[in-house]
Amino acid sequence: MTDRPVSKENLLKQADGLRDIARRSRRLADTVTMESDRRRLQRHAQELEESASGIERQAVDAKTGVFVGVPSKAD
Repeated sequence: MTDRPVSKENLLKQADGLRDIARRSRRLADTVTMESDRRRLQRHAQELEESASGIERQAVDAKTGVFVGVPSKAD
């Protein structure tokens, strides 16, 4: 990973990337023949969606553009 600051934009890009991988996992799940593989891929997609939702909440809750590791003026 890079050392660039975490911003709302970066968080939203990360969430979009996770959702893209989740979509790909679901499409792949539709093509596999073994039920256990299908369930595993579907579970993986759900976990990715949950992670993306958490990241989006972090972005929405942020009060500034860059917020992780930056001390606030109130400190």
